[in-house]
Amino acid sequence: MNRTFKHTIILLMAVAGLFLASCGRNIPLTPPIEQNILRFGTEESFDVVTWNLQTFPASQASMETIARIIPQMEADVIALQEIMDYNAFHELVGMIPHYSGFIYNATNSYRLAYLYDTRTVEVQNVYTIYNGQTNPFPRAPYVMECSFKGEPVVLINNHLKAFGDNYIDEDDPWDEEYRRRLACQLLDQYIVQNFPNDRVIVVGDMNDQIAEPREYNVFLSFLDKPEEYKFADMDIALRPTYNNVSYPTYLSHIDHILITNELFDAFDAPDAVCRVIRADEYMGTWQHYAALVSDHRPLGVRLYLNYGRK
Repeated sequence: MNRTFKHTIILLMAVAGLFLASCGRNIPLTPPIEQNILRFGTEESFDVVTWNLQTFPASQASMETIARIIPQMEADVIALQEIMDYNAFHELVGMIPHYSGFIYNATNSYRLAYLYDTRTVEVQNVYTIYNGQTNPFPRAPYVMECSFKGEPVVLINNHLKAFGDNYIDEDDPWDEEYRRRLACQLLDQYIVQNFPNDRVIVVGDMNDQIAEPREYNVFLSFLDKPEEYKFADMDIALRPTYNNVSYPTYLSHIDHILITNELFDAFDAPDAVCRVIRADEYMGTWQHYAALVSDHRPLGVRLYLNYGRK
């Protein structure tokens, strides 16, 4: 066979092989749809978020950023802590379509507040409890009685005493852990006396860890009653990482969501979840988020109120 002819055949076979190989590949014609990292809620679930906004507002830019973040979460209720400016909160409410809000005047600073989606939530009452009892509650707990698509739910928003040394000093009533433990005992008493058969969600910046040794665990009033209470975020507390905790600067998980047994089925639904919402990733970096918004990530729970009902 002529050498030139032989080389021509080999070249044609190589080209044909490349063509046939390319025919077997699936080349996407459109780019994949990007998922919104802020989206948490669904139409079917009751979605509650707790978020410490760290001396809100840090600036006008901070307020505008938060106003962009909140509707993208698609949460039904957002419990807020550390609202410093009463008027700024109402300005924030006016910037978010379909949301309304409440803020209390029990303190002059570090206030608690609620935002809620008016399309899915109807509020019956909001009020503070344990007013004036500043030892256990430097910020009085803020109760919201509401209904989600006709289903009644009670929320209790909290911001417990900060700091401490992982030691409960029984001889010092102003010891930080002592005060947080007393606060939990009083919250348990209030729920038992006032909402014994209601769906109750206790949320907020609790300023302590739930997965700690008994000798300095301030949450035993709840943890010792597993048939009555459940921390929806316990999995985070047991396996904390930088990516899943609410207070990542110290690899600490101190924001919590506690549910009563009337909500156990709602949290057992296949798509129910409790996790942080990575608003810092949405902002690009933790440093940018912390400087402009907060040193806490929002923590959310997704509950299916009718799951398990016959």
